[in-house]
Formats: sequence, C-alpha cells, structure tokens
Amino acid sequence: MGGDLFVLYFSMLVTRIGFGAVIVLLPYYIPNAGSVGLGVILALYPLLEAVTATPLGRLCDLRGRRTVFLLSLIAMAGMTMTIGLTKDIYVISAVHALEGIAAAGITVSTLTMITDLTETGHRGAGMGMFDFANIGGYAVGFLLGGQLHEVFKHELGFSFFVTAGAMGLAALVSLLMLREPPHVVYSKSSLNPLKAIDSQTRSFLPLWLGVTILLGIVFYLPNPLRRIGVGALSTSYLLFAAVVVVGAGSVGFGALSDRIGRQKVMLLGVVGLMGLLISLGLLSADSSFRGALMRYWYVVAPLGLASTALVPAILALLGDRSHQNSRGLAMGLYSMMLSFGLAIGNVTGGVADAAGGLRAILLYGAAIFLAACLVSLFLIVLLRTKAPTREMHVERSTP
Repeated sequence: MGGDLFVLYFSMLVTRIGFGAVIVLLPYYIPNAGSVGLGVILALYPLLEAVTATPLGRLCDLRGRRTVFLLSLIAMAGMTMTIGLTKDIYVISAVHALEGIAAAGITVSTLTMITDLTETGHRGAGMGMFDFANIGGYAVGFLLGGQLHEVFKHELGFSFFVTAGAMGLAALVSLLMLREPPHVVYSKSSLNPLKAIDSQTRSFLPLWLGVTILLGIVFYLPNPLRRIGVGALSTSYLLFAAVVVVGAGSVGFGALSDRIGRQKVMLLGVVGLMGLLISLGLLSADSSFRGALMRYWYVVAPLGLASTALVPAILALLGDRSHQNSRGLAMGLYSMMLSFGLAIGNVTGGVADAAGGLRAILLYGAAIFLAACLVSLFLIVLLRTKAPTREMHVERSTP
C-alpha cells in the first residue's frame, strides 16, 4: 500500500513539474496572443478537463483506476511534445485543449486511488501529501520553466520536449510499479456525480469552485508580471516561493483535519485566503510589488500558510463522504469543479488584466472568493434549518 502511494505521489509530482513549466513558458512561446487571447487559450485546457472528468471518473469505477492513469500519462507526454513542434496558435490551442482530457484522467484516477488506499483517520494526511506533490510539482515546474526559457530562449520548442520527457518518465515508473488498488465495483450506481456525495458535502462545492477560480487566476499571473518588468526567471522564483508555502502547509493541515475535523480546518483556510487576497491587493499598489512583498513578508507569509488548510480538508471530506462504489465519480466531480474554476479563472485573469493590470486581477479574485464563501454559507444554514423540520416530520409520522 505504501509503495503504491509513493508511486502515485511521485508520478503526480513529476507530471505537475511539466504542467508548471508549460504555464511559465506559454506566454513567451506565443507572445502575440494578447491578454484575452492567452486567457482563452489557457482556459481551453480546463474546459475539456471539466467536460470529461465525470465520465472518466465513472470509467475508473467500472474499468479500473490504473488503466485510466497510465493511458492519461502517456497521452499527456505525447501532446506536450507536439506543442514543441509548432508555433501555430490554432494547433497549440487544439492540442492544449486535448491535454485537458488527459489531465482529467490523471487527477481523477490519482485521487480515487488515494481514497482507496487510505482510511478515514489518515485520509487528511494522505490528501495533504497529494496536495504537496501537486503544488510542489508546480513550484518546481515554475523554476524549471524559467530556467528552460533562459537555456532555450532562441529555440523555445525544445523546452516542451524536456517537459514531455519528464511526463514520460512518470508513465514508465507507474507502468512498472503501480498496482490496481482493491475497490468496490457496482455497475448500477447513479451516473449523477452529485449523488456520489451527501447533501452536507454538496454545500461546500461553491467554496471549492471559488478556490479553483483563484488557482486559474494564479496560472495567468506570469503574463501581467512579465509586462511590469518581472522576467521569466524572476517570475518562476516568485511563484516558487508562494507555492512552496502552500505545499508545505497542506501536509500539516491535512493531518490536523484528521484530529480536529475537516470543517474547522476549512474555516481556518477561508480566513487565511481572504486575508491573503486583501493584503496582496493593497501591496500591489506599491510601485515595486516585489519590494512590498519583501517588506511585509511577516503579514503575507502567515496568511498564505493558513490558506493552505483549505484544499486537503476539502479533499479529505470528499473522500470520507463519497460512496464506496462511486469514488471515481465523486473525484470526477472534484476534477470537474477544479477545471471549470481554472477556466473561469484564466478568462477572469485576462479580462481583469486588460481592465486594470495586476491590482485589478487581485481585487477580482477577492470579490469572487467572497461571493463563493457567502453562497456556501447560505447553503449550510439552509441545510441546518431544514434538518429539524425533517426530524419533526418523522416523529409525527411514527405510530
């Protein structure tokens, strides 16, 4: 069991390294796309991921997690290499969109296998390790993207060959070492992903969507940073520092959620993330954004660390409350929400960038996250007010 989890974390880490490098490289590879155009191109990937996440989750339940995982890894490596062979914006857009299908397969199958291989009392830590590998891979990928840009600045297509090779390595290791975990197979379960989880878990979905929109906005940030004079290498270092904090906090907060409960840890994450967005929005008014971050690191760093509590707690909650015969479908719902959020975030980043640059991007993000929190709060209150009514009805109908 431990060996299989290690392979999953390793494969996720290496794959996300490739994703992170592509995020940094793409604005420089197609510089004539424009702000909104780049946002749309980046959004195509998560849109196809969203559309295919739940069918692939269902396929994991019926045909096995390992098969979906391996085929998706191999396809991702091949398509990343294809991007390096052309600079045609339409071809790159199409291939990048198709990569979303492979990304859905990787994410859904990985999360489903982690859920299979962990118990409730340790699932928060397991999901924290997933988030660490996920976010840590992006962090290393940001650094790698900056370095590749410096090495291959005159032939940037070679950078995509390097990232494709990393993904191919992950596929090879998984092929040799990963086993199919034991799981329940029941072909007559519902195809509706919302029925794979309970009503209380569904009330947190708007909050999760808000988090993923912010993630999509973060993925857009290399473009506005480039315009204010922050080069590819400096951008990669800045994003690396931010993402390392996120990855490191995920493991600890995931384990904490195993001890004190998922919802308490989620509340800490909400407060931290909102505070982080507000503080960054204020600091972005400074003429030297990097300098302001350095001066007020003692404010930004704790808020950033607290914000890392959200993702592992949400993932563990989803794993705890998903039906055993529909775990793939439940994780498909997670991936679908993630993908729609990334798509919305990429487009929002482009629109906000065109409207007011970096400061507008941060303010848009804060407003969206606040709205998501309020919707989830409304659903939670509504659910709790209905619960006594249902209990009273049952008492009155009992002879």
